[in-house]
Amino acid sequence: MWKKAITLLLALAYLALPGAGTASAQDDYTLFRQGAGEASLLFRGHKSFDYNLLYNGTPYWNSPLFLPGTVIYNGKFYDGIDLNIDAVRQELIVRIGIGVSNKVLGGEFVQEFTIMGRRFLNLRYIYGDAAPAGYWEVLYDGRNKIVRRVTKTLEQDVDGSKRDETHFDGTYRYDVYQTFIYSENYCYLTEDGGIIPVRRRKDVLRLFDKSQRRDIRRHMRHQETSEFLSFDRYFVEVARYIESR
Repeated sequence: MWKKAITLLLALAYLALPGAGTASAQDDYTLFRQGAGEASLLFRGHKSFDYNLLYNGTPYWNSPLFLPGTVIYNGKFYDGIDLNIDAVRQELIVRIGIGVSNKVLGGEFVQEFTIMGRRFLNLRYIYGDAAPAGYWEVLYDGRNKIVRRVTKTLEQDVDGSKRDETHFDGTYRYDVYQTFIYSENYCYLTEDGGIIPVRRRKDVLRLFDKSQRRDIRRHMRHQETSEFLSFDRYFVEVARYIESR
């Protein structure tokens, strides 16, 4: 009995030493990287940002859940990893495991990735620094592409009026006054390398010759006889129609 008590006291004394907890975490991380083998390259980034405050909504693209995905990183393909996107900071985060902090994948090395089959592109990696920053989901992939970037910003909401602006299905606390607000941007990637920002339906029509716009309007009136399409669905349907002709 007394031996167990002495052992426990020694263990507590060790943990009380400055840096002991840090060393243990570093050991866990080292062991993890060794076990990860070649994929350990993914886990060398800095620790992901912690939002240590009460808030509504989520800083992530969809939800705080990390989901299975793949990534082309530094020219190599990796699969079987759990990913999420910090939509505030536009960072791709990889979940490592219990007891080890999540890591940010260096944006300069990320070419593209998937999360649950949804494909995302790093336009600056592909087109250069003049391209829009952040990660862009591919909504349509034909001769041309339609891509969307989701961005989150933290705003005050003292009366709960911004709940619908979160685009998040989780519980909304009316005694919490900081809220992550959802916004999105769209671009049309042309087959000759052009990147065209698109904000509204009029911008979609301007992508095409005047001779095509009448046919597009007629086709979309037929498509919307039963329901009014959201902007992303409208945009994709127009692109699909033009490329199918």
